[in-house]
Amino acid sequence: MLLGFLVKERHGIMDEVKWLLVGAGDIARRRVAPALVRAANSRLVAVCDTCRERAEELAGAHGVGTVYGDYAQALAETEADVVYLATPQSTHIELSLQALAAGKHLLCEKPLGVNSAECLRLLRAARQSDRMTSCSNYRRLSEQCKLTAAMLERGDIGPLVGGWGIYSTGFYNPGKHPVRQALGMSRIKELGYYLIDIVHNFYGMPVSVVAQTGQLHPETMNDVEELATVVLKFPSGAIFTIIFNCITQGTRHEMEFFGERGRIQWPEWPPHGNGPVVRLTRAGTESFPVHTDENYHLPMIEDYVDAMLTSRAPLCTLESATKTEVITDAIFRSIASGRVESIVWGEVR
Repeated sequence: MLLGFLVKERHGIMDEVKWLLVGAGDIARRRVAPALVRAANSRLVAVCDTCRERAEELAGAHGVGTVYGDYAQALAETEADVVYLATPQSTHIELSLQALAAGKHLLCEKPLGVNSAECLRLLRAARQSDRMTSCSNYRRLSEQCKLTAAMLERGDIGPLVGGWGIYSTGFYNPGKHPVRQALGMSRIKELGYYLIDIVHNFYGMPVSVVAQTGQLHPETMNDVEELATVVLKFPSGAIFTIIFNCITQGTRHEMEFFGERGRIQWPEWPPHGNGPVVRLTRAGTESFPVHTDENYHLPMIEDYVDAMLTSRAPLCTLESATKTEVITDAIFRSIASGRVESIVWGEVR
């Protein structure tokens, strides 16, 4: 249904994508709004936030004349084609469903929802719609990730057999919001989303996971983890380990992918660096300089706009985001049980 609708729009009057940005917080100010304005064939036409003053400030900074304080009114009145949701994750599913019901296309910030059950509910609704839907993982549009995908597609290091990732960064909460698992504020959900989503797109869906967490400063982190280790196992027998550290100051953001004939390393990548892709094989070590635009959201917005105008799916799909949530739920089950937990992904009906 999506393809048919977009073809009709393409053959009609759609030569640009018009956006309603919902949420005028930190990420919207720093990256999303500038990317929506800067991307070719893209126009930010309205901003909506429950704090109208904040919406007006963001809209004014980008020459946008239409501001809403009420989401229902915005959906009813805006000329926008697409809703970009940059609101707290606990609101994502309901606001996304309302956008689809209003006939709007959708690009939602990560993580998609609080748990996989509600994400599956949205995915079912999206499958029954002819709207284009996406969930943000701008790191999959980084030049580091794109070059690695091409190397894997060529078989440069052979079949994947394992790997690791580390995300070590100080605690960051610019909005001073309560940091509670029930609100989807876990470090594994917020930071881990990017890594887990990349891993299952490279390795396929894992079949099991075992995880442990630690919390040393509950007064700061409320009830979420500060330290975590997650081990994912895949049908092939491949193993991927992810380590989280939100205690130590400074940042370490690396990944390494093991193949039967070599390895690929990301020593630093957006948003905490813009380093090379390093390939290590028997032939030697090669470093490939790559550079992702400093507004790391821009390539993702460009991909979505191009997808709209050429009748194809965007790289970051709602299905991929839902798979990430299914994996994350299994991680939390393992933390609670202290055991290896199975991961099951079934067809969405």
